[in-house]
Amino acid sequence: MKDCWFTGSGDPLLFSDLMSQIDDYIVEGGKVFIGTDSQIKSDQCIFVTAICLHGRYDKFYATYFFNRSRLKRKPYQVLRVRIMQEVQHSVEIAMDLMEKHPDAEIEVHVDVGRTHRSATRHFADAINGWVKGVGLKCKMKPDSWASSSVADSHTK
Repeated sequence: MKDCWFTGSGDPLLFSDLMSQIDDYIVEGGKVFIGTDSQIKSDQCIFVTAICLHGRYDKFYATYFFNRSRLKRKPYQVLRVRIMQEVQHSVEIAMDLMEKHPDAEIEVHVDVGRTHRSATRHFADAINGWVKGVGLKCKMKPDSWASSSVADSHTK
């Protein structure tokens, strides 16, 4: 997860440079939003994790970074396994940031809905408890834009 990151415009970025930008942003009081989405394509499952920096402090600030990994399709054909892996990716990054900045405001956005039309509704309580249980804020659809919009756009 830590080796191949990109800016929102697709330029490659070293993880150390990414963390330096995030560190500066957090020190200034910025809020961090992290979300992961996935998509099955032919024989693989593509996972994209997005780290979004967005807010208004001394000035308006909005940017994001993403990581894309391609894994074998087989275990991720099961929706529960795929969704749990998405959340795991986001939580790992958030925990790395929390370790360095314990007072940082971090939201994990999960691609899970609670409506009767959502196939992921059965996982909502467990995932919400998991994310909150490690000390993070959890947002679900329709408020989980970091996963359902930003990360999703890079799974295609």
